[in-house]
Amino acid sequence: MLELINVKKSFKDKKVLKDVSMKINKGESIALIGPNGAGKTTIIRAILGLMDVDDGSIVRDFSPKTDVGIMLQNDYFPDNLKVKEAIALHKSYFKSKTSTEYLLKLANLEGEKNSLVSTLSGGQKRRLSFATALSSNPKLLFLDEPTVGMDIQSCKLFWQNIKAIKEKGTTIFVTLHHLDELNDYCDRFVFLKDGVIAFDVNKTELNSQKVVVVHSEADKLNEVQREFGGKIEDDKLFILNTRRYGELVQLLKKGKYIFEERFKEVKDIYREIYAY
Repeated sequence: MLELINVKKSFKDKKVLKDVSMKINKGESIALIGPNGAGKTTIIRAILGLMDVDDGSIVRDFSPKTDVGIMLQNDYFPDNLKVKEAIALHKSYFKSKTSTEYLLKLANLEGEKNSLVSTLSGGQKRRLSFATALSSNPKLLFLDEPTVGMDIQSCKLFWQNIKAIKEKGTTIFVTLHHLDELNDYCDRFVFLKDGVIAFDVNKTELNSQKVVVVHSEADKLNEVQREFGGKIEDDKLFILNTRRYGELVQLLKKGKYIFEERFKEVKDIYREIYAY
């Protein structure tokens, strides 16, 4: 579907991408994760053919012009258009035969189809952006902070639709700061740091590892941390990847610590890599 091979990109003296390689298969849902400046936007622009890379290559089994749908973080639609007209306008760019009624239903905007775009709420505009992103029946779908502004019900419906779209073979890239949503709905997680892929893990691998979370006072957490490592945040100690798991649990039980054991999640990897 898509492969990046030793891709490098610099802007003036700043190296933004440093020898990035990854292969994406058809039907994968991939979370591209990292703080601002990590290289996410540059990778996406390179994949879309919006910029040339300095070195390396990108192999695409699709046309960036006709086979890609993009849901941008910042919505822009002409205010004087009705919702159904905005969708029809985007369809015309691709000569799309996708039904407008189908897109309205998918975005839960059937009741607003005759409303002016200017009257929509922020969440409704996000759903309109989703509808227009699907207007070309894309092979590859980019979602940039897709659920920002959506209420809980709209958010749940959105991810249900994404799951159905993925099952039809559409490949999906997501950038999102709500890490719990990524954990629930993506099956691969690519972490970028300083222009390189710091970690690339699938959901099965991620959920096969355990995390121990210890709740206690600062001095007691520091004692456990000195012995077993981990990171302290909000009066909790997160211990990942310890080879002394049995010894740790025994110590916590003996000391009557309050602790929990769970499988690793996206936010745990984020905490490890970016140390926030």
